[in-house]
Amino acid sequence: MPILSKPKKRFPILKLHSVILFNCIEHLDVLEVILFSLLSKRAKKLAKLVRWSPLYIRSTSHGGPQICLRSSTDPGREYVIDYMKDEKPSEYPYFQSRLIGPQVDHFLFLKNEGNVIEDSKQMVELICEVFRSPIRTIEIDEELLEWIITFQPIIRYVWIFDGVITSVKSLDRIFKSLKATDYFQLGSLAIEGKFQYTEPIPFPYISIRNSYWFTLPSILNGNNSIILLDRSELTSKDINTILKEWQIGFKLRNLEYIKIETFTLLDATSYANQLFESLNMTVGVENDGRPTTVKIGDKRILPLPQGATVFNLTRHDGTILSMSGNYEKLEDNKIKLLFSLQVWRKQA
Repeated sequence: MPILSKPKKRFPILKLHSVILFNCIEHLDVLEVILFSLLSKRAKKLAKLVRWSPLYIRSTSHGGPQICLRSSTDPGREYVIDYMKDEKPSEYPYFQSRLIGPQVDHFLFLKNEGNVIEDSKQMVELICEVFRSPIRTIEIDEELLEWIITFQPIIRYVWIFDGVITSVKSLDRIFKSLKATDYFQLGSLAIEGKFQYTEPIPFPYISIRNSYWFTLPSILNGNNSIILLDRSELTSKDINTILKEWQIGFKLRNLEYIKIETFTLLDATSYANQLFESLNMTVGVENDGRPTTVKIGDKRILPLPQGATVFNLTRHDGTILSMSGNYEKLEDNKIKLLFSLQVWRKQA
């Protein structure tokens, strides 16, 4: 982090009385406050005394560290801290603004001194301290994993990129040490050989790429609300079990929606027979009150498939599970299937 040395000599403003400095700080924007806080311990202490509006903090390491900030009282303005590699260090730090429709983006470009991951970690910690705001969203690469578990293990939105998880031990540590309260997305694992994970994932919303390892027991014994599975290896009998257990009502009590992409070598008739075995499902009709979206947390809306044939399963309490799907024939006699299972209740 570019903490400037000898602030008293280089920045005479710091010699001003605290009351005067405090009044000046109150009129700075977010990026200016951050730069001011880096000048000295006294500057940071004064900046912390201001009652700032909470910040929405998003930290990402994808394509290079970047920190995005948005004030809760000014959602149309975003502040972005970026680290740049350049041959002209004298130009840093510098500001840049961009107007896109009603959105205004203000950038602070800092010099990438070769230790940018550590610099970005310290910058995030400073921002959280000065503005008294937690990280709201984090997109995690391998270099940030252990740091975020230690610094702030409870986060609303968590993304973990492809290839970050290289062992079952690391995967288990994430599920036991991190807590994603609203959303958890996991990229493809970089674990040699296939394995199966049978414990539940303790997050309400999970989205998993290349989810071959995520098994039926994980679903049945979990408390997830929304589950999105890409390239799953769940079978027709597994999905049949999910439907039966949901209807019985002892498991999957929090379930709102499941999307499953899977593959089979069975012909369509055999697959359907296994899928619907011993289930009393009825064909749904349009305009039956079924919601067209699912809400994720407080800001994301997931649109649901429309127009396909829907099969309904009704539980004893009147709750309905609507199932729809489509398939695509692939090479080698494989069939790719995509299923949507939506839980809802008719409005009185």
